[in-house]
Amino acid sequence: MKRWLPFLIVNIIVSAATTLLVLTIWNRVNTANSIVPEYPPASAPDSLEQPVWGELPPLDTPVIAIANVFAADDLQNELLIVERIGEGELNLSGWQIIDQDKNAFVFPSIDLVKGQISVYSRPGTNTVNTLFWGSDEPIWSAGEIARIFDSAGQERAVFEIP
Repeated sequence: MKRWLPFLIVNIIVSAATTLLVLTIWNRVNTANSIVPEYPPASAPDSLEQPVWGELPPLDTPVIAIANVFAADDLQNELLIVERIGEGELNLSGWQIIDQDKNAFVFPSIDLVKGQISVYSRPGTNTVNTLFWGSDEPIWSAGEIARIFDSAGQERAVFEIP
């Protein structure tokens, strides 16, 4: 047993040094970019008029839809699904989701190409396809109307919560 002890100690030291070296190299090569966009806190707007951010598609062209609202009246699980309709990138900077009580969620600087974005009502940390409203209470209830307005204040999508 005494003859194995030095080999075990050397093995532990070499393994720890190798792991530390690999992690150091990995962190330098793969720098993680935290996606925490800056946007104003959710509040009811005085007006739906917003500055126009880039060129907006024509109003008669459907570009976005509210696919569904899940778990209405349950803050921890409540979410609204926004879906891109059409082709190309759609910059959602300054776009808003507004409920009947004039609660407003302002989209951060994000480009929606294809697919969906989940917007949770509760606080959380935004990711590429999951955004958080930051509310302390549920936003949605059955029978309520959810609307999306573009950065010029023009209605782009409507959804009645079942």
